[in-house]
Amino acid sequence: MSKISKRKLVVKNFKYMFPLLLKKSPQTIILMVLSALVNSARSIFNVVMPAKIIEELTGFRNKETLLLYVLIIVIGTLVLNALSSLSNNSLSYYSSRADFYIDEMLNNKVTKVDYHNIEDPTFIDLLNRAKKGMNQYSGGIYSFIYAFQNIIWSIFTISGVITIIFTSRLYILFVLSLIALISNNIIYRKIQNKNQDFRNYMVRFDRKLWYYNKNITNFRQQKELRLYDGKKLIKDTTTIENPKAFKEYNKLANKLIQLNTVDSIIYYIITNLLTILVLGYSVIYDSITIGSWTLTWPAVTIAAFSMLWQSINTFDSAMSQLIYSLNDYLKACEYQNDFIDLMNIESDFINGKKSISNIETIEFRNVSFKYPRTENYILKDVSFKIDSKDKISLVGLNGAGKTTIIKLLCRFYKVEEGEILVNGININEYDYEQYMKNLAIVFQDFKIISFSIKSNIAILDENQEKFEDVLKRAQVFDKVQSLPNKEYTYVNKWFDKNGVEFSGGEMQKFAIARALYKESDLVILDEPTSALDPIAEAEIYYHFNEIVGKKLTIFISHRLSSCIFSDCIMVLDGSKIVEVGKHSELMNIENGLYKKMFEAQAAYYQD
Repeated sequence: MSKISKRKLVVKNFKYMFPLLLKKSPQTIILMVLSALVNSARSIFNVVMPAKIIEELTGFRNKETLLLYVLIIVIGTLVLNALSSLSNNSLSYYSSRADFYIDEMLNNKVTKVDYHNIEDPTFIDLLNRAKKGMNQYSGGIYSFIYAFQNIIWSIFTISGVITIIFTSRLYILFVLSLIALISNNIIYRKIQNKNQDFRNYMVRFDRKLWYYNKNITNFRQQKELRLYDGKKLIKDTTTIENPKAFKEYNKLANKLIQLNTVDSIIYYIITNLLTILVLGYSVIYDSITIGSWTLTWPAVTIAAFSMLWQSINTFDSAMSQLIYSLNDYLKACEYQNDFIDLMNIESDFINGKKSISNIETIEFRNVSFKYPRTENYILKDVSFKIDSKDKISLVGLNGAGKTTIIKLLCRFYKVEEGEILVNGININEYDYEQYMKNLAIVFQDFKIISFSIKSNIAILDENQEKFEDVLKRAQVFDKVQSLPNKEYTYVNKWFDKNGVEFSGGEMQKFAIARALYKESDLVILDEPTSALDPIAEAEIYYHFNEIVGKKLTIFISHRLSSCIFSDCIMVLDGSKIVEVGKHSELMNIENGLYKKMFEAQAAYYQD
């Protein structure tokens, strides 16, 4: 990576993180500077005051002066330590608040990013790098806060120490320190680069390993894993993958041992051995001038030696901290770049400003669509119009595009060609949040989370009458009432040992109840009875108008018996709608696809 790109990374990170802190936790910035100044004052204080004590002890030995110095050290140390502790603890508290906000931002982004990203492996990799970059590799917002705190501390401390050392005129000490620091910096950057290469390699591996472990430990998967020996598949896969990672880790470990050993030897020789020799030679054979001190052996000279030695150590420490903080921040910028890129992803959709309070008509006008990075069209030049209060069934063979139509209507994807109109207006012109409030959908792969039944259906709403009504309409009220904790019963045992493992049919009824609770104008049911037994399914369809009410409803079902209750049936085949009509009309089409599908299913029941 070039210097220019590194500079851009730092500028990009600073321009994102600093305004974020300023907006969400301005106290953090104030405490960051205050803490750095207090810690810098402690460093200079610890250089100067011990030398003053040594000077007085080896010189005039004035009791009053010694007592004064001791009081200054005791009181000064107490005050500076108290200020340092107070500012550091306060900084830690406000930093935590900022860190929680970062996590909240990430979670919100995942829930609001365009849906097509969720099904995109490239986006999933970016999301994983962003999470690891913020939470594991860089220290998140803490890296920004503490890097700049240390940089400020280093600059002020270095400035104070330089003033002391320069009065000694032993410029060779600076040369030695700089050589050691340059050497240390070169090796440190090599170490960081090796770590970065390894972490980049491990991103995809870690995601695979997480998926394997999740499935092995997920009790919902245990039936299939045990029955079909799926655990052997996962174990064999990890047995192949793990040695590759271990080999890379072994190469990294060996290289880091070599680099750290070389760094320790060089740094020790220069900063300790040579520095002591220079100071010792200067004390014995030369005169050392520090400010207005009159240097006589041994009193002031010993004090000067102590001060210079402590100054050099403090200078080395401050310079090392400065270089480390700059390098560490640069690495943090590299790791956090994925997070910033993720947060800067904008919607591909036009989030319109128009309001929508109800859905009266839906129209697909010459709509063509293919999924990202694929060549085949799922839908090609599809057109149809649905009027309010209709009950529509979408049928067709697997892969015909039924669920895709629903995803497009939900604005999960953009259409390639044509447009989708609701109430005669392109759906992208509506405010997204308002638009989504008008849709209630039960997907084929619906999810019920491991919270209480009521939380799953009513979310955070507390309308008990409405809640019980949708349970009755979804024909699951009696089941809920039979439970000891009723609607407060948890789904499965993830969070509550008294939770219940509900059947697939019961879970599907919860999903239907959740859709009904939303009271949207459009209800979409994608295989809504796939997990129900025939009697329960017949009961649902028999009372369907009572369950859903007079709302525009779209069915997707492979069980064509459901189509008999529909006002209109649309048959998809080969990316197009090939037949439209009521059940009786479609059954009169000779060699029609719907008729063939219906008769094929009916034959099984007749036989």
